[in-house]
Amino acid sequence: MTEDLLSRAAHAARTHPEPGWIDISATVKQRLRTVTRRSRPIRAAADDGTTLFITDQVLTGVLRVAVAGLQCELERVRLIGDDDTCTGAVLDVVTFYGQDLQALAAQIRTTAYQTFTDLLGPTDPPFGADGIDITITDLIPE
Repeated sequence: MTEDLLSRAAHAARTHPEPGWIDISATVKQRLRTVTRRSRPIRAAADDGTTLFITDQVLTGVLRVAVAGLQCELERVRLIGDDDTCTGAVLDVVTFYGQDLQALAAQIRTTAYQTFTDLLGPTDPPFGADGIDITITDLIPE
């Protein structure tokens, strides 16, 4: 009996839409389209030395995956540099309580630098792992 009642209610809701819903729906969709985040091109070097560009979103996405393998999560990534050049980064990290945070920060810094090197190639001006600052912003229980 309850299923029959729910079926009738669902049918009624589908056949008698709320007045103006279609207009509201279109407005929401349009706003979502305008909220999208623009990406910033970052200069990179291919293996043969030619210049190419990758977006900061790609760089950040690959960085998030690499750091997630260290049992922590990037909360925020701020790339440092002028125009289309990346000369470092500030990474805000959330991790588990009870870890050696200095050792974890060193691992994150090394992993992040390797990710930058893999994606960007040799940078000009060059920066090392010391160009990546790590901030532990939150600790969560295991």
